[in-house]
Amino acid sequence: MTLGNKIRKYRTLKGLTQAQLGSMVKLTGDRIRQYENDVRKPKDGKLMEIAEALNINPTALFEPDYRNPNSVMHTLFELEDIYGLRFEKAGETYQLVFSKTDDCQNSDWLTEGIAAWTAKRKELQPDINDSAEAITDKKEKYALWKARYPYDLGEDIQKQFALMDDFHKNAISLISQNRKSITTFSELFKSLLALDAESVIFHTAISKVAGRRSAVFNINLDYIMNASVSVQKAYMCFRECWQDMKKIGIEIIENPLPVDGVMHISMSTPCPQVIALFEEYEKLQKEKASPAFDEDAYRTEIEDMMRIFNVPIKEYV
Repeated sequence: MTLGNKIRKYRTLKGLTQAQLGSMVKLTGDRIRQYENDVRKPKDGKLMEIAEALNINPTALFEPDYRNPNSVMHTLFELEDIYGLRFEKAGETYQLVFSKTDDCQNSDWLTEGIAAWTAKRKELQPDINDSAEAITDKKEKYALWKARYPYDLGEDIQKQFALMDDFHKNAISLISQNRKSITTFSELFKSLLALDAESVIFHTAISKVAGRRSAVFNINLDYIMNASVSVQKAYMCFRECWQDMKKIGIEIIENPLPVDGVMHISMSTPCPQVIALFEEYEKLQKEKASPAFDEDAYRTEIEDMMRIFNVPIKEYV
């Protein structure tokens, strides 16, 4: 947040107009507007006066000084506003948590960056059995990784893109040449259930992608690349359904995505019918895991879902 944004934020919280704040610090409302638009920057003395008029700690307005505990606290407060940061007590210590929420800016990317950082720190943490040379080497690599971030992470994602593409090109042969393209959402639902039948490990969710509510499918890249032929075939048939939807005109995003520091293949779409389908699938999964699970009722619900989603995909283009 810029200095101007901070002045505007605390002036608004105080319920003051630009002219009112200006009169309190012997300035015009126009000068306050210039400060808030970052056209001009107040000198430190005037900034102190503005903080006093707003009844806030001047540290909330000054540039962060990481050697000053109060300044660090105000930096953390700002990160809470931007990224949803919070602290949670764990025993005698406090853990820093960044929540993935719709209200916080870029929280997903920051969370994945933290996951990559955690994984890299663990990878390059000196071991008690390391030689002095090995310890120095690890420390240098860790410092360089931090200095280059996110370059190395971006390069790794590009490599994963190539791996993902190569896998899909090689595994396409597992799909029958007589396979017919899907035309209804019920066929997508059937293919999703086929993954369960084959005990494929994957994750579905409804979350924001590029600022839009979307249905998201994630599967561990290393897992699927090394899975059995039957698992790979079930996955490829499901993926081909997404490709069919894309050809019809449904917006589909497919890319490698780090999840908790582990690379996954991610497919997502903002299509409302697929979102509804995923929501119903998640309800069925919870029902299946319930101690009161009734298999006959479960099968009946699946049949009902098949009828509900027997809708032409082209109607949602």
